[in-house]
Amino acid sequence: MPLPSLLLHHYTSGQGLLGIIDSNSIWSTRIQYLNDAKEFSHAIELARIAIYKRKTERTDERFSVLCEALTDQLKRLSGLALYVVCFSEVEDSLSQWRGYCPSGFGYSIGFDGEQLGKIANAQGFRLQKCIYNEHEQNQAINQWVERALSSASSSCPPSQDPREFLEQTSGLFLNEFIEFAPYMKHNAFSAEREWRLVALIPSNDARVKLRPGKSMLIPYAPINLELSIESTLIWNIRIGPTPHLELATNSATHLFNRIRPVNGIGPSFVPYRDW
Repeated sequence: MPLPSLLLHHYTSGQGLLGIIDSNSIWSTRIQYLNDAKEFSHAIELARIAIYKRKTERTDERFSVLCEALTDQLKRLSGLALYVVCFSEVEDSLSQWRGYCPSGFGYSIGFDGEQLGKIANAQGFRLQKCIYNEHEQNQAINQWVERALSSASSSCPPSQDPREFLEQTSGLFLNEFIEFAPYMKHNAFSAEREWRLVALIPSNDARVKLRPGKSMLIPYAPINLELSIESTLIWNIRIGPTPHLELATNSATHLFNRIRPVNGIGPSFVPYRDW
């Protein structure tokens, strides 16, 4: 079978791998509970700065109030129920083994990205590559701010309070914002070459569940992967650096009773030891 046009790798523990196969799903985590505490707030801060800049460039009082109101709406987005699953274009990455897998017990699951996107999209998720470039981030943010403020300024009736107007109509602007903002990451993480599945899922959705974390319960929502022996969604499974590679490889072959990775199961080639 030819190599998929897009291969995406999900790094996890042995427990995580078994969980994915046993539940036939991959778990999306509410964005505020991801390892990086600044997830999503990065884009909000960029937008806040862009709005403030436009506010200082004009002396129009109504426009100033619109800017303040839009900033207030952005602050509320920081608690939005966005659910995320992270993948990497890099199949055998030292930083990923270190950052996302327990010592000596990590696995990388390679997915056919095109198939994954279609399956997840049917469940309300959108697959997109993360944006690390500062120029691209600022361009997207500035274009959004310009559209939002221009639209609000031109459509707000002279007789209506601009803050009240923006609160009533901000849904359209904010929906557009969350189409790109959750994919923005600081360029310090660019080596991860991350892609994300993202969905907005309300707390009363039956899919939302809780799992134990290190210090709290963490909200998550499963994505059904439609796995089977015939499925070609999983391209390969790579066993991370481990002190017991032969035993780990032998035990992993039992996974073939449940799934058939197209390109099989193999070891990491990263010369890394932390045991």
